[in-house]
Amino acid sequence: MPVLFIAGCDSPSPWLVHGTATSVTADGYAMTVWQAGDSVEVIRHGYAPRRDQKRLRPAMARAIADVTGCDIRPGTLEGDSGVLRAKLDCG
Repeated sequence: MPVLFIAGCDSPSPWLVHGTATSVTADGYAMTVWQAGDSVEVIRHGYAPRRDQKRLRPAMARAIADVTGCDIRPGTLEGDSGVLRAKLDCG
């Protein structure tokens, strides 16, 4: 009987591969925030039920701000409740 394995991934986008990874928990979800310069990406781990979808993006954006100490540059936040990317404004 064939078996299918599905694995989660905590690898950043190629342009962040040499960045710094920080593991955090936000709103009960484990996440990894990757940062390189003013580029940042947050990856959520684990299953998220449909009822939690509306609160995940704000939680992920807060994780970015908490880890980096910077604001998200307006108009740069993109992605979904699994992976968000943005540019930072640390000035």
